[in-house]
Amino acid sequence: MKYVLSLVAGLILGAAAAVAMLYFNPLTQSQSVPLGNPELSLEYGLSGADIWLSTHDNQLDIPVVPGDVSLLFEDGIRGTWLSAYRLRADSRPVPVPATRISIPSPESELLRSGFLVEDYWLISEPGAGSLFVHAESNQWPLLRDTLVSVDWLGRDYGGPRKYDPTRGPANAAAEVFGLTGTYAGARGRARERLSLESYDGGLASLSGQLMIRMAANGDDD
Repeated sequence: MKYVLSLVAGLILGAAAAVAMLYFNPLTQSQSVPLGNPELSLEYGLSGADIWLSTHDNQLDIPVVPGDVSLLFEDGIRGTWLSAYRLRADSRPVPVPATRISIPSPESELLRSGFLVEDYWLISEPGAGSLFVHAESNQWPLLRDTLVSVDWLGRDYGGPRKYDPTRGPANAAAEVFGLTGTYAGARGRARERLSLESYDGGLASLSGQLMIRMAANGDDD
């Protein structure tokens, strides 16, 4: 019996150590830095007029919009989040339409890199042109503060909080490619910032800001 108890105790201690490593490991935290002098600063929310489509496999805390939209249950797209926004920008007189596909990255390793998501944005600025953005985001800090701390451990969220999930090439920034109009052939960088006002089991109060800086004179930093 004592050997069984020792084995059980060892398993419990090992699991606790793994959870502690995952929770506090600095390698799994956000590593992005501010993007200097963004040319575009586009904001959005997950509720209200900012979003007109949001669908996934119903395993996310993100609202489904509209309520009767088809869910992504098929095996080939399970885990995908498809969304469409009216992005807001103070410097633009009308909303900027954008669509995004978010897919869990095969490079995710919770103990080494966090929970990585591949984001693919298509942004169409009226009267200017269109941009394609490929971003890699580490969503572990957000999941740690909500799913783990609140849902699993029963703690208060204590918000509002901000997150800078963008990793991108060499953990620097996302890549931007100009497709049409004045952006055709141009390159640039982007970063995303998230803000969560409160958390009570859902992410309805989550909002985002996508900052884009186009290259000048061959400099894409």
